[in-house]
Amino acid sequence: PPTGGNVAARLSDSAGLVPDQPALIVCDRNGTAIEQRTFLELEQLVDRLAAGLGRLGIAPGHRIVLMVRPGVEFLALTFALFRAGAVVVLIDPGMGLRKVITCLQQADPHGFVAVPRVHWARCLYRRRFPHARLNVRVGGLAPALASYATLQTTDHDGFVAPDIAADDPAAIIFTSGSTGPAKGVEYEHGMFCAQADLLQSRFQIA
Repeated sequence: PPTGGNVAARLSDSAGLVPDQPALIVCDRNGTAIEQRTFLELEQLVDRLAAGLGRLGIAPGHRIVLMVRPGVEFLALTFALFRAGAVVVLIDPGMGLRKVITCLQQADPHGFVAVPRVHWARCLYRRRFPHARLNVRVGGLAPALASYATLQTTDHDGFVAPDIAADDPAAIIFTSGSTGPAKGVEYEHGMFCAQADLLQSRFQIA
């Protein structure tokens, strides 16, 4: 197991052990690989993003809504937010706009890292998110915001990840709401690490 409590340390350990091994392969609808990152490439990208998030003002404990389509950006930003110590707020947009807005209002986020259409909705309902001032857009055009493209070019030399304990909050994940009102469940870094250990053992992932 890695030292420290931050689940993002798992990526750093893999980058040290197998730097040139593929860590992420993105496929199209036909199953053809269209993009790939090694563990070292992903680790370096995550470091740059975490440094950029820190310079933007995102600090340990800040609740940041992440609404990005699956792919390199989603995975890299998830690890970067963990590394920066932020609490990642995740929700299924399939439950409908009204329910999503209500759930996110309950989370009282400090910012959004999201695709442009989510930022337009955030602006439309801005009174319900009074503390959401740390915002990043991913792709496309949106109100004047820091962008993913800018964050990933950040010089991360000298970046030092904050100390995170295993019992520090890592994420707030909302239930689907299919059997009642959606509820936000807090996950600690140690919980994600325990899940990773369990999956690795159960499925003999090497």
